[in-house]
Amino acid sequence: MVKKHVGMLQPDHFFPLTSKYLDMTWQTSIGDRVLEGIEAEFYLSAMQCAIEYLKSLEEVADELDVETGDRMFDIANFDQKVVLLHTCLSAFLDPNIEAPKLTNLLEAAAYFPFAVLLTEINLEIDSDEAGEFDDDEMHRYFYRQIPWTAFEEYVRPNWQASAEDDDVDMKEEAFHFRSNNRELWDEAIEGLLERIFDDRDWMLTSQNPQLLDGIEAFLAEITGLTDYFTNRLPSVTSGQANAAFSAIRNWKLSR
Repeated sequence: MVKKHVGMLQPDHFFPLTSKYLDMTWQTSIGDRVLEGIEAEFYLSAMQCAIEYLKSLEEVADELDVETGDRMFDIANFDQKVVLLHTCLSAFLDPNIEAPKLTNLLEAAAYFPFAVLLTEINLEIDSDEAGEFDDDEMHRYFYRQIPWTAFEEYVRPNWQASAEDDDVDMKEEAFHFRSNNRELWDEAIEGLLERIFDDRDWMLTSQNPQLLDGIEAFLAEITGLTDYFTNRLPSVTSGQANAAFSAIRNWKLSR
């Protein structure tokens, strides 16, 4: 539960389109690092799905049905969410970006693409079971293919190593990107989440909104969450949001 990079977000942490720092990384559950290879490709694809999801709802003035559990991120407007998401993507993929100090707001933003992807997978399964795709393979499994390579690389080996009975082993062994098994998709996404987060501290604000006004000193010391909770959303212009949206949509991974 201890956070190494904690504190209030500073203005330049919200929108690092350029960088003057070197070799900075995000603190993950398996060490301080940037995402690389298959994992980077997966997270970028999930992030691009997340901003397209936000954009589609902004255009129809609809309410979000994907929440992170953090009150501040969930009430942020479109512009604020997109800039926060760009901050996360930059820190996860670019070693030249300064590692932002972790707060409930920023970790919720980092989690948001996972939440959107799982929602889209469940909707895709609904459509699949309703027979809406016919022979349209590309759209039928579009969202389920996004995490598949990363799942095969990082999560399936853990399933195989920890299988305890034949029934579970058979279900997991048969799991494929064409699967409609919602429980196993939950576990697959959770396995990828665990490579980034070792807790869900940002979700504490949903059940304990008083934490946004400041955590008690003794509890902060025990949990390592000193200055972790913030009730401040970034001040964002539409120009910054447009630039952040474009940067995410057009992000190319270095090879």
